[in-house]
Formats: sequence, structure tokens, C-alpha cells
Amino acid sequence: MWLKEAQAECCEIAEPLPSHTECFVPEVCEELSQLQCLHDQQFIRRRRIWELAKPTRRVPRFTPFCPCKLKKPIEIIHLDKREHTRTEQLAYPTVRRLMLFKKDVARLFDPYRLVNLNRILRKSLLSVYSRLANIQPPQEKKKITKWDKADWAKHTIILVKLAKPKKTFEEEKPASPSMPLKKMKRYHYLALPKKREELEKPVWTLTIVMARYKASDRTKDLAKPTVRDVSQLHRELPIEISRGVLKHKASKRTVELSEPRRTAKTAPSDLKENAFVVSPTALTHKASKRTKELAEPKEYENKHIRENPFAISPAALKAKAKPRIIELAKPKGS
Repeated sequence: MWLKEAQAECCEIAEPLPSHTECFVPEVCEELSQLQCLHDQQFIRRRRIWELAKPTRRVPRFTPFCPCKLKKPIEIIHLDKREHTRTEQLAYPTVRRLMLFKKDVARLFDPYRLVNLNRILRKSLLSVYSRLANIQPPQEKKKITKWDKADWAKHTIILVKLAKPKKTFEEEKPASPSMPLKKMKRYHYLALPKKREELEKPVWTLTIVMARYKASDRTKDLAKPTVRDVSQLHRELPIEISRGVLKHKASKRTVELSEPRRTAKTAPSDLKENAFVVSPTALTHKASKRTKELAEPKEYENKHIRENPFAISPAALKAKAKPRIIELAKPKGS
């Protein structure tokens, strides 16, 4: 049974098998039984496959129903009598080649031949592969018209709008609520000075274990003072130089390091014979008002040393002593 669409269960259409295919029935039945066993072993036992096999959409896209209820008759198409096959679709020439061919041969061909060419063009445009590629028929090119003054004015208005900088909308951050210092008890606690307990060292006493302790040989060796050879400290003059040092040749690296350090290039004024000679331009130069103001010395008042050290200030003459000062000014025993 080969139908264009799926058939319902109520109206099954079965066709008898041809005579030359009946010999393959037992082999097909064996293969079907093997496939059924494989299906039971691989798919039915796995719960994960059954969970994934459940449909996500409860309502199917196509609901099968009986074709007997339809008014339009259904056509049964057999495999032997198929139309619009892939080979037929691919047999049509491509649309672009046909269009180029039509342009070249438009003046040479007769109108009858051009009609056939148009028919082939139409068929190739409506083929499956041209529809999948979304090939469109050729269109006439529109002529580009020149702009008038009004078009240029509109264009300049748009350009001025686009040339303006973008506005940045900065969000104003809300001020964080601050608590007064009087209400903060933690600050008062942290402001207090740290109290450190001074640990008193215990008085050293000679214990029984210390009195009975005996030093090992190693501690006795370490306790001995180190004896150094004093003859090497005092050498006779002149000191003898070894032959290896006298025959030694300095390497390139040591020669480079022995050279004096290269400083930056000095100013040209330092290279003159007399560096303290004033140039004629400096002698004829006129100083500006600002330089004259800066050249004047500052007026400095020495407030630490008095002109008359025995003079009494007017504020001291008018001052009145406090009762506490009078009490302190009295001599003792009065």
C-alpha cells in the first residue's frame, strides 16, 4: 500500500503482492523477528529513552481522520507512475543561464522560438530547487534621479541632527544616610586606649635539676673559645704579589667596566674658554615689570628680638591680676 497521505484505520487499502515477490516472504519475516528482538533489548528496557520519547506538544500538528468524509476524491499514486521527480527537476537548465542566453539571442531568434524559451524559463523558475534557492525573475533597474535643492536641504537637516553629541543620562546616586557621631557607640569604644597587662618575670632561682645537670661533650666543645691564626693578620710590607696575578690579562668585560662613566653632554656654555663672559644680548636686554617686582627684596620683620627689651607693653599695664595669682604671689608663711 502506497498512498500520498497517511490513511486512517477505518478504511485500509491493501494491494495483493505480485507473484514473483512471494518467495521473499519467509526471509522478510525472519528479519522482522530479529529487528523486534533488538528493539526489545535496546529500547524497551531503557527508561531514559521512553522519557525522551514522550511528545512535548500534546496537540499534534496533524490529526488523522477518515478520508471517506472528504468531498474531494483522493488520488492513489503508485511508485511506478511518479511525476515531478528529482531527475525531471534537475533536467531543467538554470534560470541565470537561460536569461543570459535570451539576451544574446533575442535579435537572432524568431518569435516562435522565443515563446518556447520563455516557457522553459517559466518552468525552471517554478521548479523545486529554484524555489528553495528563492530565485526571483529579473526586474527593470530604476534610474537614479539627481537631488534637488529641497532634497539636499532635508539631507543637511538630518546630518545636523546626527552630528550632535549623544546625551548621557547619568543616574543621580542617592546620598547614603550618615549617622551622627554622638549616636555611634562603637566609636567611643574604639577611641579608648588599649589596656596591656605587663607580665612580671619570675625571679631566677637555682633548681635541683639545674644543680644536678651535667654538660655533654658536645656542649663542652662549643663552649671553648675559637683559636685564630694571628700571623695572617699582620703581614710584612711590601706585600708579595703572586705570579698568577702578574701574568693575568683582563677580559673585554673588565676593560669596559674599568672605563669612567659617560655622563650626558654638557651645555655649550661650559665648553667656552671663559664661561663667565656675559653675552651682548643679555647686556641690551630690558627687564619686564614682573621680573623687577620679583627682583625686589622682601621686607622682613624680626619679631623675635625686641628693640627695647625693658619696655612694658600697654596690655600689661592695663592687666588686672586674678585672685589665684595674688594668692600665689604672696610669700610663704604670710
